[in-house]
Amino acid sequence: MECDTLRRHYESLSCEGGFESRCHMELPERSLVGARIVNVGCRRGKGTYKLSEQVGEGGFVVGVDWNEAFVEAARADVPRALERSGFTRCNMAFRVGFPEDLAAAGIEDGWADFVYLNSSLSLFASPSRALEECCRVLAPGGVLLAEVPVAVPGGADRAAVVAAARALPNAVQAAPTFEELFAWLAAAGFAEPVVGDERPLAPEEGSAPDRPVPTVPGDDATYRLLSLEGAR
Repeated sequence: MECDTLRRHYESLSCEGGFESRCHMELPERSLVGARIVNVGCRRGKGTYKLSEQVGEGGFVVGVDWNEAFVEAARADVPRALERSGFTRCNMAFRVGFPEDLAAAGIEDGWADFVYLNSSLSLFASPSRALEECCRVLAPGGVLLAEVPVAVPGGADRAAVVAAARALPNAVQAAPTFEELFAWLAAAGFAEPVVGDERPLAPEEGSAPDRPVPTVPGDDATYRLLSLEGAR
């Protein structure tokens, strides 16, 4: 996708960042010590700081976000994050980039042991292309760690609901179905994902964490938040 197309899409997102601003971040039980991780859609860096504590001084985390102001804010708070962790060396970096073009953010093929996505996939310009990029930057055997809202459709026109939700934006109502998500993952090159934690979501949870958000009327789908792992 062309850079101008991506920029127009992300600039059109009227809210601070969508559901991912909640930063629930369900981390796996496995050890992340020493791992190299890319945090896609890192916003102001809270999740990247948390991951940096998990990987330790021997690991490294790169937070990537499309919003330059958010990236600068994340960089500015790195000294405070390191003070909390007690680390003597910096084990994180923040870069501006689109989820669909992680190469432009300097993420090389096969660099990462893990890629983390925190609930923002449904608002990306091209979720399928973003997942392909996640797979590209993972080393063989690397793992995608993702929290993804998914929809269980009712009788309403699902395509119309998704289009309206993306325009709001409402990351819950814009969610793919289970089948669509698993098809995207397979097409990107991931093995069948393992679903861990799962909980219900309400449509009004789709954006800012401090207030209910606009919703698409006439939507009779139900929604779940999945925490999943997909191996490359």
